[in-house]
Formats: sequence, structure tokens, C-alpha cells
Amino acid sequence: MAEDKDVIAYCGIDCSKCFSHKRTVSDSARKLRRELRSANLKDLWKEVPFLGDYKEFKKTLDGLAMLRCSRMCRGGGGNPWCKIRACAKGKGYWSCFECNDVLTCAKLKPISKSRRNENLKNLRRLEGT
Repeated sequence: MAEDKDVIAYCGIDCSKCFSHKRTVSDSARKLRRELRSANLKDLWKEVPFLGDYKEFKKTLDGLAMLRCSRMCRGGGGNPWCKIRACAKGKGYWSCFECNDVLTCAKLKPISKSRRNENLKNLRRLEGT
């Protein structure tokens, strides 16, 4: 658990543990792109039917390579279109869990219940510090 309140996002996620901030997915995608170029796999792609469409695969791989976040959520990092951050900031909350609608919030529903509970615990621990 992070000690610095700035690493905790409005939804309670610890940004320092996020794959986007740690760049694990991005670095792996970039390495795979290099390996594919090195192996000249683009030209052989059509010969392996189960690999599917190369252009779509490349588009997805490029997207994964861009999943890099150098700043924490509170510093403007993360998803620039995050509805949770926009809502909490708009209401003047430090955390969306301050809201009376937190249990029924449509913006939080995509986050699994266990993850929401973990996020709430993160926030409660910080409030006690």
C-alpha cells in the first residue's frame, strides 16, 4: 500500500501498482514489435492462417505499446477520459467514495466488486494517516 496520498487515484486504485504506470504491458508490446520486425514475420503472416488479420493485430499491438503513464491520476496521468476522476473533481471530492451514490454509481460498476472494496480499503487507510 502506498504511503503517499498522491499515488491513490480518485477511485482508490494505487497508481504505483498499475500496469500502465509500471509500463509492463507497454514494454512487452514494444519488445514483441521489435521481435516481429526482426523475424520479418509480417511477410510470413499470411502463411499462418490462424494468426488472423495482420493489420488488426498490429493496430492492437500498437495500442498496447502506448499504454504508458508517467504521471499519477491526481497529476493528470491515466485515462484522460476517466469519468470517475471528472465526476469526483467536479463535485469537489478527494475520492469518489465520499459520494452518497457510491454504492449505486454507474461509473464504478465496471470495476469489479472485489476491486471496489480493495479501493475503498486503500482510501480508508489513507484517511487514518
